[in-house]
Amino acid sequence: MTLPLPARRWRLSALLVLLLTGCGRSDVARETAPTPFVFRSLDLRQQDVFGRPNWELTSPEARYDLRRRVARALQPRGVIYSDGKPAYRVEASTGTVINDGAVILLEGRIRLQRLGKEPVMIQGSRVRWLPSRNLMEIDRHPEGFDPHTRLSAERATFRLDKDTLELQGKPQLQRWAQAFDPFRANPVGAPQILVTVASVLWQPGSGALTARGPVLGERRPPGSASNRPLQTLTATSLVGNTRTQLFNLGPPVLFSDPAVAGGASARGKALQVDAGQHLVRIPSGCFLQQDGASLEARSCSWNWQTQAVTADGSVLLQRPASRQLTRGSVLRGQLGNKGAVVVTNPGGRVFSQFQVPPSTTPPRPVAPRPKPEPIRL
Repeated sequence: MTLPLPARRWRLSALLVLLLTGCGRSDVARETAPTPFVFRSLDLRQQDVFGRPNWELTSPEARYDLRRRVARALQPRGVIYSDGKPAYRVEASTGTVINDGAVILLEGRIRLQRLGKEPVMIQGSRVRWLPSRNLMEIDRHPEGFDPHTRLSAERATFRLDKDTLELQGKPQLQRWAQAFDPFRANPVGAPQILVTVASVLWQPGSGALTARGPVLGERRPPGSASNRPLQTLTATSLVGNTRTQLFNLGPPVLFSDPAVAGGASARGKALQVDAGQHLVRIPSGCFLQQDGASLEARSCSWNWQTQAVTADGSVLLQRPASRQLTRGSVLRGQLGNKGAVVVTNPGGRVFSQFQVPPSTTPPRPVAPRPKPEPIRL
């Protein structure tokens, strides 16, 4: 039977309503997303091409994001190896491991302890570790310590394969005469020596240090007042060793001490500092000046603790106050108001010229000599 046109339209509308109602009541199967985080411990280890341990990192508690391949660890601890032997112990407050160790971000209190006899430590508050490149980038509060030294800068790069810490951004070297253990306590009091340079390369294992200038060193003598002007030292470069405490400064080198009466200064073609012996050596082109007096020699040395001074080779000592000029080959003495110097010339003569100042008192009157009596016959 053929339905009229209005009936057809109603039937079609009813069918559409039925279909729509059925679709609304049917249950749609939804895929349940996996849990993104898993809580467990962290244990990562990597070997070098020879099968030796390269580094390892563990944590008692870690949270994994399986989809992003990211692990967030609490109190991570680890060891960095060199030629298969433990070289550094690593610890941090928190750590983020990306792509199973391709990148490791350490944050909080970060310490890298050099394993060995000498207590040496590198620390910072944020480190980006790239194990495949043997590289650590420290962009917050990088510092390096040994028993007498603290190195600091705005940022640093630690090359693990070369055991080299490169500090940039206003790097400073601070030195204390009294040894300290950086793992237990900070050094006591202000540093005796503060050196500012343009950049620093430091090898924590050997203590070797190379700094690019300009170099500005400042020193406050022990026991001096806080308002006393500092002794200053300028040079173009600095090469030395924080372990042996020996440093060489590149020419031109200039030392000055404005607190000394009349001022004191020294310059030379090079300068060597033995911090352990409190000794400064000018191996070539020595010139010392204090309170108007000057000393020239081929080489000289000065002990800033005892004020002892020595000079060798073509010694020329001038004291304008007494117009004194002394030449010799060896000088030994002591600086200061009560100091004295001895100039010698082994196998030869010492030439000394000076002017005696005129007397300020009038001459004493001389009694006339009595006339002799005449001879009488």
